[in-house]
Amino acid sequence: MIILSKTLLSKIEAHGERTYPEECCGAILGSFDANKNEKVVSEVIEIDNISTEDKKRRFMIKAEEYQRVERYAKDNSLTLLGFYHSHPDHPPKPSETDLKFAWPFFSYFITSVINSLAEETHSYVLNLDKGGFEKETLKVY
Repeated sequence: MIILSKTLLSKIEAHGERTYPEECCGAILGSFDANKNEKVVSEVIEIDNISTEDKKRRFMIKAEEYQRVERYAKDNSLTLLGFYHSHPDHPPKPSETDLKFAWPFFSYFITSVINSLAEETHSYVLNLDKGGFEKETLKVY
């Protein structure tokens, strides 16, 4: 399960609306309680989509940006919980490209942005045993 506030969810959705019709991307930071298998989001960080492909269908993050986010998390006693991105004019379901680049543990939020308005956000985690994504419970308070 991953938990976040309406305010943080609104930030993610607003980012997707601002970058529409291109995909947005960003980092999800917070804490992880291994005993409860529960992630709690306390911060999201917008990251520039530097994809050289069609940004309406792809996003890419610079290695230096990933390192910056990891360093920020460490310096602020946070854990990098995962990443978010938008799917302009498509459902919030992982693509084959999303699966190709996914890492275990991380949560992947996908926000569907239809005609410049965020519609819904889902979270997914990679299940290595099944070789694909599983929908993760997303609790918004």
